[in-house]
Amino acid sequence: MGWKIVLKNIEQKQRSEHEFSQRQVRFGRDPASDLVIDHPRVSRLHFTLVNRDGHSFLEDSSRNGVLLRQGGKWLRVQGEIGLIPPVLLLLPDWAIEADTIPEPVAPVEEEQVWDQSVVIPAGSLAQRREAILVFDLCHSSSLASEDDHMAYHLKRRLTQIAEPLLAEHNRRFFKSTGDGFLATFSDSQAALVATIELENRIQQRNLRTSNVPIHYRLALHFGETWAISSGGEDIHGHDVNVTFRVEGVQSNAFPELRHPFPVQDRILCSAAFLDSLNSGGDAEKVETIVCGEANLKGIHSPTEIHWVITPYSNSAEEPGANTLNVRTVTD
Repeated sequence: MGWKIVLKNIEQKQRSEHEFSQRQVRFGRDPASDLVIDHPRVSRLHFTLVNRDGHSFLEDSSRNGVLLRQGGKWLRVQGEIGLIPPVLLLLPDWAIEADTIPEPVAPVEEEQVWDQSVVIPAGSLAQRREAILVFDLCHSSSLASEDDHMAYHLKRRLTQIAEPLLAEHNRRFFKSTGDGFLATFSDSQAALVATIELENRIQQRNLRTSNVPIHYRLALHFGETWAISSGGEDIHGHDVNVTFRVEGVQSNAFPELRHPFPVQDRILCSAAFLDSLNSGGDAEKVETIVCGEANLKGIHSPTEIHWVITPYSNSAEEPGANTLNVRTVTD
């Protein structure tokens, strides 16, 4: 899926149209950009429009941000944001209209049968059942609008904390999501221990620094993941979507909320993840509290969600918690 771009120079009243077959288009002062915007307030690489996994995104990499027309208002974007094309963007002296170009569909011969179509047989795709972890850095957009240098510092510090820790616990897949990350583990026990230790290291960092604290939401789920390409550069699937929804869930998603939980600085998990845990060996006690069944956006069946209680949970002393035996990972 490519891009159709209309550039309008507001001051000179000039207009030009451009079409790109590639999935990403770079805008900036750099002559190597796909579309060069010559203005002193435009960064060398100001922003990139990207089509990824059937969705469109704007990835801002500038000092001054870019304005997006949304809901009748101009929204300042810094970092990454999802788009629903067509969109209208604004830079100094330039208005940009951007829309996607669907990939051409190859004609199908009349005698072709369904089994000979372009659908890839499921048996040839890389499919796994594994634990899925999603981390989200809270308030990153509002922080970037106030102090983009500090927002960058927090994201960089999070990466420095998370990547070696997850590798230590044998994570199988890792991908940055801009304001957090997606990771998977073949061992659910390792996923839980790594998640709890990640929270501990973030909290210890917050206690030691005078900088803005890292506030977070963590989610754990277990299910099937599918590799998007043969190289395994990305994963997708229903259970990946469930994990992202659990990460961002709020109390209004529960028809009957059995126990309140924090808006941020929390670890939530699904019942499917708890079912995948195998107790045994050296164990430490970890408690969970049932929050209830949530109606998650885009997910047809209700999802039972639990709050994982740790020393940093505000209500760890409240009754109603179930105890899990979690094996400590030492390798």
